[in-house]
Amino acid sequence: MCGTIALLVLVSSVALDDDTPEWGGFRGNNGCGVAESEGLPDTLDPEQSALWRVEIPAGYSSPIVAGDSIFLTASEGTKLFTLSIDRLSGEENWRQELAFDGVRVGMNSSAAPSPVTDGEHVYVLFHSFGLVAYTVDGDEVWKMEMEPFAIPHGMSTSPVVHEDKLVILVDQDKDAHLMALDKETGKVLWSVERPGVTHSYSTPAIYVPEKGPAQVIVSGAYQIAGYSVETGEKLWWVNGSAWQTKAVPVIVGDVCIVNAYMVPSAEFGMPQLVSWEEALAEHDANGDEQIERSEWDHEMIQQTWFIFDLDDDGFLGARDYEYLLSTGTATGGLFAVDMTGKGDVTESNLVWKYADRRGLPDCSSPLAYDGLIYMIKEGGLFTAMDAKTGEVVKQGRVGDPDQYFASPVAAGGRIVTASQSGQLAVVGSGPEWEVVSVYDIGEEIWATPAIAGDHVIVRSQDALYCFQDLAE
Repeated sequence: MCGTIALLVLVSSVALDDDTPEWGGFRGNNGCGVAESEGLPDTLDPEQSALWRVEIPAGYSSPIVAGDSIFLTASEGTKLFTLSIDRLSGEENWRQELAFDGVRVGMNSSAAPSPVTDGEHVYVLFHSFGLVAYTVDGDEVWKMEMEPFAIPHGMSTSPVVHEDKLVILVDQDKDAHLMALDKETGKVLWSVERPGVTHSYSTPAIYVPEKGPAQVIVSGAYQIAGYSVETGEKLWWVNGSAWQTKAVPVIVGDVCIVNAYMVPSAEFGMPQLVSWEEALAEHDANGDEQIERSEWDHEMIQQTWFIFDLDDDGFLGARDYEYLLSTGTATGGLFAVDMTGKGDVTESNLVWKYADRRGLPDCSSPLAYDGLIYMIKEGGLFTAMDAKTGEVVKQGRVGDPDQYFASPVAAGGRIVTASQSGQLAVVGSGPEWEVVSVYDIGEEIWATPAIAGDHVIVRSQDALYCFQDLAE
């Protein structure tokens, strides 16, 4: 099935007259990765279950769904795109364009953050522009150009909608902050600094307790924290996260499950690190109390200089070197945190922590589904854990060994995973989970699949697919 639109188009069994988004943001509603759906296909083989396939510009952002529309962002050349695709036919409803310099940031895509929708508007964020709000019909409502982000691989955090607010997390190496905007006008309602924070790529989640204010749950460098959605006040925090985080917090009742793990920099091939004073004595040839790039002739130091030079001034100073040191020890883990506390709850409200690196992914988010936590790790290791205790129930391989940037998603007793090389797996959930099928589409995948009704929507770097059980 190739070309622009696949020939086979069937009528969906999903009612499309509800304005509530079925998969409203990165990894679904509130980042949970779970849809209220049934009847997903047992295989994601384009020859057997692809409703349609449409070629689109490339991007790492994940598709979202509201009603009969799929929204996603992309980039090509010097253009940034926001696209709306009809999910029954694969036809393009509309596209909006923004111009940019065409420069790729680090190893990332120029279209990395996923859109978010409230069913009436679509909000998009680009590293090389800022924020834009469109109606679901493609009309621009407002936009906010933002200063260049101090993030080595570019902005990847997706915006989040809660009631009348649009929440944006800007965890970067200079002036890190969390802010809330009026979603109708783009007016900044509040903005709070995040001192001591360096760059990360995690999207926040929203926790609404039975009593007290709704909270923005943030996973950032060294710390997990909860902020009031209404005022931005920092309510609680847990220390011990990794030096860099990527996964979205997953809310399960009053507990958040957070993959805040990062491999130690020694595994990048870094030299053995010493104290700042010893490093100066060894590398500061001109005695200016900082290390110039030319003064440290080590291959991996040179390759990763842009990550550790936090102020991008061409030198490693004391703050930069302290950060470099932290990358060897601040590796974090998988945290289960009771969100009902106040202040520093590192000791009091940590329900459990899983630190066995053999099961911890670098990028993908955990999935909480029917009392279990599921994770897919580089190499294809799939882990199921007890959500209450953090104890491993079952581990095994899914498909051939591969890299994973997409997070697992679930509905109707089925879990979907997508590897970087294009292996699409369907796994039957449960303590004794079993692989139902694996099919390799042969196209690179960075985006997390979406589930809406009986559709599984997969975005590769070449195309957008909509899968359905066509046997019905």
